[in-house]
Amino acid sequence: TKDHINNRFVHLINNAIQMHAHNCGQYEDGNQMSFAHFQQYLDKCHPEKGVKVERDIWVQIKSIVRKSVLAVKRKLNCANRKYCFEVFGYDFLVDADFNVWFIEANTNPCLEESSELLKSLLRRMVDNAFRITVDALFPPMPQYMAFPKKAYPVEGYPDDVNLW
Repeated sequence: TKDHINNRFVHLINNAIQMHAHNCGQYEDGNQMSFAHFQQYLDKCHPEKGVKVERDIWVQIKSIVRKSVLAVKRKLNCANRKYCFEVFGYDFLVDADFNVWFIEANTNPCLEESSELLKSLLRRMVDNAFRITVDALFPPMPQYMAFPKKAYPVEGYPDDVNLW
């Protein structure tokens, strides 16, 4: 609202700004919540809604990401470079009716491990990104396959599942 125009902390998702607010982390570490913790919150505070994160919210997020990429696919990799990839950062808002709203996509998302949740997700995301891109071109040599694979655990997901 106009009353809050000068409040720089009303920006919903900018960690670089939010981390300086006096109430940052009051409810969740870094003002961020995993899907599992969000589901626990929904089950506790809104059981009558019967909302399931995987079924109702994640499906909307995936649909929005797919549509946004399809909308700009002709602009992606215009130089037609082989063997390139890019990591995008997507920001969403979930409203009181559990509709997902697309806020923005970033072509250079912040990869700062500003919370325990981001620490686990970002390490896993980077590892998965390299496995599906670099490892496809340069498969690990057999002599290195004997070493245990470094795991980047994300609560609620098996280590061998690509989350992206």
